[in-house]
Amino acid sequence: MFRYTAEILPYHDFDLEESVAQLAGLGFTEVNLWTSAAPLAHHVNPGDDPGKILAILDKYRMKPCGLTMYGKTQDEMLERVQFAHDLGIDTVIFDCEANYSDFVSTFLPPLVEEGARLGVRIAVENHLTVPFSEDFESGGQHNEDARWDEGVDSLAQIKRLVKDIDHPNLGVCLAPPHLWVMGETISEAITFLAERKRLFYYYIWDIDRAYRHRVDGLNFGPGEKQLPRPDGTIDHAVPLGTLKRVGYTGAASLKCHGTHGWSLDYVTSQLRAADAYVRGCIDRLS
Repeated sequence: MFRYTAEILPYHDFDLEESVAQLAGLGFTEVNLWTSAAPLAHHVNPGDDPGKILAILDKYRMKPCGLTMYGKTQDEMLERVQFAHDLGIDTVIFDCEANYSDFVSTFLPPLVEEGARLGVRIAVENHLTVPFSEDFESGGQHNEDARWDEGVDSLAQIKRLVKDIDHPNLGVCLAPPHLWVMGETISEAITFLAERKRLFYYYIWDIDRAYRHRVDGLNFGPGEKQLPRPDGTIDHAVPLGTLKRVGYTGAASLKCHGTHGWSLDYVTSQLRAADAYVRGCIDRLS
């Protein structure tokens, strides 16, 4: 059975300890830490004392289940692979950071090699090839015309990635909203990757049904609409059931963007509602 975990991402406006404390209060025992470019969460970074980070997690009986590092150069990512190792984290997550041909030929191989040396897996998120901008979370991302030629966003491109770099330390972090935008079937992608032992991480994450294809780019709607819920766009009981059926034992992590400017109490209240829905889906799998 998969492990139900949480992203620290929704708490990007708050410090590490109060964020971890809130998630522990919701009943989580594992958290994915973020070390990404602003305004994305960057609670931990190379140069921080791993012992102090682990002490905070231990205080709240939490363990780190991943390290996400979006918007970083190759050298910065190599530093963070080492940092993950120092924190006892076995999986790092990021998206396709260049046109596909450059990504698989020059950007990714050194990271896979370093990960293999240190015992850290590289999980590439299936992600729209829309350039990142700092205001995407507040609806400012409309750079659809600036898409890269190719990336890792469709199921066909996911299949190509794991074929082109057929290495046990290279897999995929599966992001349902990006699949939904591409018109793909989430359960099909889960099954394909699980059969090949390349499903390394899974986001429990929704998208606003009002999303405008080829217009809204990375803006998946208000944070409330990105959190799983009974009236959401995705029936999360289906892909979660598929995760169980294929024997996936990795992290399935509660996620959303769109929380900029929210109060601490409001972030937690919205996560609590989403958590209740997700736990209900999981209970029905028993």
